[in-house]
Amino acid sequence: MPRRGRHRTRLPFRLLAAVAALLVGGTAVVLGGSALAQDEGGDSGGGSFLSSLVGSSKSDDSGDSDDSDSDSEDSDSGEDRSGEDKSGEDESGDDGQDQDQGQDGDDGQDQGKDGEEQSPDESKKTDDQKKDDQDKQAKGEKADPFPGRDEIAKAGADRYVDITEVSKNGNIGDGGTFTGNGSYSVDCGVSDHNNPDNFMAAPGKQNGAQHVHDYVGNTTTDANSTEESLEAGKTSCQNGEKSTFFWPVLRDLNGTGEDEGENGGSLDGNVGSILTPASAQLTFRGHGDLDEMSAMPEHLMIIMGNAKAKAQDGKNANAKYTCTGFEDRVTDKYPICPSGSQLVRILDYPSCWDGQNLQSKDLRSHTAFPDESGNCAEGFTSIPALRITLKYDQPAGRAFAIDSFPDNQHDPTTDHSDFMSYASKAIAEKGLDCIRKGETCINVTG
Repeated sequence: MPRRGRHRTRLPFRLLAAVAALLVGGTAVVLGGSALAQDEGGDSGGGSFLSSLVGSSKSDDSGDSDDSDSDSEDSDSGEDRSGEDKSGEDESGDDGQDQDQGQDGDDGQDQGKDGEEQSPDESKKTDDQKKDDQDKQAKGEKADPFPGRDEIAKAGADRYVDITEVSKNGNIGDGGTFTGNGSYSVDCGVSDHNNPDNFMAAPGKQNGAQHVHDYVGNTTTDANSTEESLEAGKTSCQNGEKSTFFWPVLRDLNGTGEDEGENGGSLDGNVGSILTPASAQLTFRGHGDLDEMSAMPEHLMIIMGNAKAKAQDGKNANAKYTCTGFEDRVTDKYPICPSGSQLVRILDYPSCWDGQNLQSKDLRSHTAFPDESGNCAEGFTSIPALRITLKYDQPAGRAFAIDSFPDNQHDPTTDHSDFMSYASKAIAEKGLDCIRKGETCINVTG
């Protein structure tokens, strides 16, 4: 059975010790009179004794912690929680305990190393981030809930390129190598709603992304989304599936956005009017040995690209841009397209799955990209490769850019996208069948 990375709290060992102590020492307790009965007095007795052994379900320190401190470094991990840690490591140990609780949304709490309850934002911090918080607390400082705003800047002119100056290369980066002509696509529209949230990387935190996302599919996706809320939500997808797809918006820098003076908008350096895609194609294709491919697992969470690629020296970047009529020229810079040509963003997702986990703490290690031949590494099974293709009627010149974290300054390499599958097993199986038969299927139902 696939594991969702949920953390289940076990019965505390101190409680077991307390029960054993009461059983073994029963005679002594009786001789001791009504010591246990005095607990109602609040000063001493069995209740306090038991509590001293078991410990409070919530740390006394929880009353002193500030919510803003819990969120303070959230956007440092932001869209890519692997950014400053051991990216690619599988957090699930060999002892059979699934440690991928970073996305735990069942009760909004994770367990820290010492058994203390932590908020989701707090639990996903790296050791360096936690140390930084401690240093700031020692100095009486509060961590900034929305860091990087002092580094806001536009993308440099060198981050744009005339598409006619890009060499013919066919493809760059990871993914994009497909087998056969079979595919299945789902029509979910071009833009259902916008917000600056990311329930995957910053669960429960409004403006956790510090840039605005375009959403299609599930109409309820926001910071507080859970598996339950997404299941109950409505969808913009024509086949009725409730999958959620999102990516940063593209803006016309000559325009004025409706989020001027707001979080995620100009306060985070994202200015200009939001451009609605002329089209958004969501297509799943085959790769490698199609007979070995598995159907897309329900509730699988996948991310591609890195919203902090500029600040992290290109780590996990997978940005791809081109122009219509020049699809054989792909670049990781903003392409300046000739008149009559549309700007194209290509978002290729990892399509190798570990076969066990539907998500992982770093949002990455349970999936991987295939090799240049489309084959998955040992220990991974192939699943349909999602490619999202977005087309825009772009403004002339360099008057456009995608939204970004403030300190990533709209660098084109920060393009990214997130996906969580809510297609039924029947839809996934029929889609896989289309791939294997070499058919082109649209809006598969089941």
